[in-house]
Amino acid sequence: MDEPIGTQSLEGLSQASYVPDFDPSQTNNDNDASDWWTPMTTVRKLRKGGSKQSNAPLTSAKWDRWTGGPSKKLQLSDSPMADDGSPQVSLYYFTEESWDRFTKWSTNPTALRIGPSVFNLTFAQRIVCAGKWLGNEEMDAMMYIWREKTSLRRWNIDRVAFMNAMFCLQIEKEYEKCKDDKRGYVVPDLLLAYGRGELPSHRRTNRVWGVDVDHLYFPLFVNVMSVAGNHWVAVCVNMIEKKVEVYDCNRGRNRQYVENFACMIPRIVKAVGPPKSKLLLTSYSIVDMPMQTRLNKSCADFGAFALKHLECILLGLDLSLVEDGIMPGCRQKIAYDIWEAAHDPILIQLMAQHIPSDFESSTFYDLEED
Repeated sequence: MDEPIGTQSLEGLSQASYVPDFDPSQTNNDNDASDWWTPMTTVRKLRKGGSKQSNAPLTSAKWDRWTGGPSKKLQLSDSPMADDGSPQVSLYYFTEESWDRFTKWSTNPTALRIGPSVFNLTFAQRIVCAGKWLGNEEMDAMMYIWREKTSLRRWNIDRVAFMNAMFCLQIEKEYEKCKDDKRGYVVPDLLLAYGRGELPSHRRTNRVWGVDVDHLYFPLFVNVMSVAGNHWVAVCVNMIEKKVEVYDCNRGRNRQYVENFACMIPRIVKAVGPPKSKLLLTSYSIVDMPMQTRLNKSCADFGAFALKHLECILLGLDLSLVEDGIMPGCRQKIAYDIWEAAHDPILIQLMAQHIPSDFESSTFYDLEED
């Protein structure tokens, strides 16, 4: 198996260095893992200050104390977790047997390869623990899983592509160059590799934007220098209608944060398209999609909201199904889905066959200014 190549391994970039002002809890050091696991049977608050513990396996007694014991039924807060087959349930529900398997792993955790990321105790902590922010590794892992689901036809969704954090950073960097000389600007081959489906390399699709792909989906970390603060949003780029749709549970105005995609993606589509295509280089329109009010009351669930909003869009579910009341269950489901995918024998085989792209080198991924 080749070595994992994730965005955090490139050019020695730390989470803080390539996502400005990101929450400092984003760490790859398992020694920082603490009393973190949100029980499936109840939504609890962390103890004040939180105890700092090592990455030692959790004892069965401690786990049962956190979850209320093995005899408890699945619950969210103080109410039983519904299993009525409704669309909303699909966003957060999984069986008690599945949770038991996940629990068993947590008592003796081993690092698991999942696409560009490594699922370990700290990784799981950031997803499941109330109050923790999701980071690029978690988001990239979900985008990888969705690429596999669509490629393997486990999801009957066609003509879509899922981008990663490095794509967003490269678009931002190249946009600054493009602004200085729009007429003379030439799209670099690195960005064209995304347009040709060669990147992201984990489950590369080789599907060409505008020819085989009509929609791009990805979570975007928005670095907001205001009272609203930094947060995640969900982004859908519709190449047919030529627009960039932003789904922000904070209901913010995001034009300045996505205008780089609105400008750069049409250029990529034109460059990788058929030679005789007569596509114009007009920037796509930007639409802040209407959202419910008073979402994300915890101010820490932006990442989970972004992922679940993308999931609703992909599966044709109403966005109103994503609400604070189900968010603890959604976080648990995200963690379980990643853990389950890391044990999938087909994905394990595909990951073992992964060949890194020629672009995944310090030469192409140097984000430092000249």
